[in-house]
Amino acid sequence: MEKYAERFRTDFPRLLIFVLLVAYAFPVFAKPVSWNYLWSLRFRQSQETLFTETDNSFYVEIEGVTPDSIQLAVNSLPHNVSFVSSKKETVMIKSGNGQNEKYSAGTRITIWMKFLKTGFYKISPIDLVINGSFYQIPFNPVEVFENPKFINPQVSVSFNNLNISSKRKTAEAYEGQHIVFTVNVKYANSVKNVSWNIPEDSVFKKLREFNSSDEDFFSTEFKPIAVFDWQPLKSGNWNLPEIFVTAVSYNGTINDIKCPPISFKVHEKKSVVNEPKQESPFAYAFIEQPSSYDKNVSRLEAKNYDILNLIELHKKERHSIPFFNSAFKERRQIELSVGLSPSGVEPSVVFFTIMFCAVFILLAVSVLLFIFKRKKTCAIFVSMFVTFAVFLSIYGYHLFTSRGIYAGGTMSPIPEKTAPTGVTIQAGSVVSIIRTAGGWMYIRHNDTYGWVSAENVYIIK
Repeated sequence: MEKYAERFRTDFPRLLIFVLLVAYAFPVFAKPVSWNYLWSLRFRQSQETLFTETDNSFYVEIEGVTPDSIQLAVNSLPHNVSFVSSKKETVMIKSGNGQNEKYSAGTRITIWMKFLKTGFYKISPIDLVINGSFYQIPFNPVEVFENPKFINPQVSVSFNNLNISSKRKTAEAYEGQHIVFTVNVKYANSVKNVSWNIPEDSVFKKLREFNSSDEDFFSTEFKPIAVFDWQPLKSGNWNLPEIFVTAVSYNGTINDIKCPPISFKVHEKKSVVNEPKQESPFAYAFIEQPSSYDKNVSRLEAKNYDILNLIELHKKERHSIPFFNSAFKERRQIELSVGLSPSGVEPSVVFFTIMFCAVFILLAVSVLLFIFKRKKTCAIFVSMFVTFAVFLSIYGYHLFTSRGIYAGGTMSPIPEKTAPTGVTIQAGSVVSIIRTAGGWMYIRHNDTYGWVSAENVYIIK
């Protein structure tokens, strides 16, 4: 009996150590999480809008795993992005809808990052080790905006019954014509007051004032604050009535802002050939909020046949000698007729070929002159070669940049149909194609970037 007792005392610690090791190693041999399930996951932003110079959080929820079974590593981040911290916690994750709705235990991973500059960012996937297996979970593309605490409010004017862009400095009207315009503001937490100076010999009235109470969310879009009707009674040179807005920024400061000046050349009423039908100013008293600051009620829109004509003219211009074809003039007329800002001259393949041959000839002559030791003449031809080569490089960059005609619509910050839409682009506009991904294209229009469906872009070849 003493022999068995002594053996038990000797073997029991070993058995206990074995049991603890098995219990500790059990998660390593647990069933791994489905790769297809993890591939469908994405880190999503917690806030509706991301800002610079503040901590922005991203999260992902993984069903069926515990926080202690996950190890994560943050890879190299883009320039102007820094990692702040991370957190793992147990949560109940909802799945299914209606009668199939259920909850299961899982882990939420939250990561905080700080952005120094605005723009679109593509963040590298996060490395995860779950129960001994290696995975990667990517981020959705993100757009970062300037921190509203450091932005002063801005004001713009959009015209409701005239096809005038808010960016224009001059416009034309007729004596006695009603000019209905909306004053818009953005980057303002609230608007305290709107005042104005009325020019002599004109009729001015406020048609509608929008609610300007404190906002509990940030928006990068212009929002209307008031609609006015102005009627110049004499011909001559006029300025749009001065509008002053007192707005409160998101950091609490009060700003007095003046609307941008716009000059009008008012013609005599008898000079009007086809005077547009004047409507009652009260017809604009119930105008809906515009989707963008330069959208006009009577805005022209390019039709499908206009877009097809623009594409053909762009292609014709691209494969012709500049200024020796009528494609540019015809295209410009169409763009003006549908309310588009005329785009520049299309780079020419023929002109690029001629320039390339000229550069090659200059190079060959420079080499020959160098061989025959004509130093002065060689220096002249080398200078010409370098100048032409630089010009050819710049011209070639514009020529071979992929561009297309957009059929019209909005851009999205990420390539998903369910993503919130952003800036609206007018049909027939020329866009630069940065890259493609599946059925999506990442494009640039002026200084705005975003994703659009590839079906809505007609490539200029």
